[in-house]
Amino acid sequence: MSQPSNNKRNIILIALIVTVLIGACFFTVTIYAKNQLNKPKFVMPEQPAAESVTELPGDKAAICSYVNRLYAAEVSADDVEGSFNTSVNLDEDIKADLKEADLSLLNFIRGGASGKIAEFYPSASNVLMTEAEDFPALEVSPEKISEYTAEQGHTDEEGNVSDDAYYFITLTVDPASLDTSSLTESDVFKKIEETLAPAAKLENVEITAESQTISVKIDRVADRILTVDTSTVYTVKADAAFTDDYKALASGESAEFTMPYKTNEHIGFSHYGAAFTQPAMAVKKGDMKALPASVTVNSEATKDDYKLTFEPSDKSAVSIDEDGVMTVNAEGEKEITVTMTLEYDGHTYTDDLTVYITEKEVSTDG
Repeated sequence: MSQPSNNKRNIILIALIVTVLIGACFFTVTIYAKNQLNKPKFVMPEQPAAESVTELPGDKAAICSYVNRLYAAEVSADDVEGSFNTSVNLDEDIKADLKEADLSLLNFIRGGASGKIAEFYPSASNVLMTEAEDFPALEVSPEKISEYTAEQGHTDEEGNVSDDAYYFITLTVDPASLDTSSLTESDVFKKIEETLAPAAKLENVEITAESQTISVKIDRVADRILTVDTSTVYTVKADAAFTDDYKALASGESAEFTMPYKTNEHIGFSHYGAAFTQPAMAVKKGDMKALPASVTVNSEATKDDYKLTFEPSDKSAVSIDEDGVMTVNAEGEKEITVTMTLEYDGHTYTDDLTVYITEKEVSTDG
């Protein structure tokens, strides 16, 4: 009769032990969590605002002079690669005195022509500027600019500013100042005529510029242009003299048509150099972290073509290997500077990174 009683006592004992273990675990977790919450957090010191090399110009003449100066510097630099291309947009219908079905056919053909016509425009990718032969020219004149905007960063409706490391300049060109007479003699227009030749010959061609805007993005800290986008809207008017196979498209042998024609020329510059992507970082003893370094050289360059070094102000505090991986050896609270130096193609580029060594809790993004 004692067996059931013993089993009952064992069950109760086991339950008590489990309860005590759960309580102990809960107590331990609670103490750990409390300690973690109360642990001092490292607060990154406020970094000084990056200063602009040139103050943002405040009038039209100064802005044009500024853009022209920077663009001339880009296209003559021996450590800058440039790229450019043109896209074509024919998203508005052709207007012509044609039967509805024939006009629909022409507009169907027009709808697929944008990409083909864009191929006729010259383009280049990652060309060293000292070796570029036909890179687009840019010369903005205040007399031809009807409106402009110039701002540091982008400000939204709530007043929040983003991309404040850049200047954004937009110039609205007076379309009456654009000379379109030479467009009909351009290589692009000749290619278009060749493409249309099986169907029609264009006559009495008239091209009118409707609008043009030039948008420039500038790295204000380095004082250099990053991109230039030029958007132009034209109206093309012409008589299409159809060939025998296509005469059915017109009431006679030709038809007058009007077609909107939009282009966007994009120019981009890539600058050789070395820079840290953030001004400071926080670490603790024992950390191994890759430095936030960005290095730009020719895409075909190998490690034998350049020399990249990292020099800490206190070599006993950290060690850095040739790949830019830093090991923290010091403890306590310490501030050091790491200087990155890139020697490439006859140029030397440097940048500094502030490293805070701390015993405090460091956020994962720190």
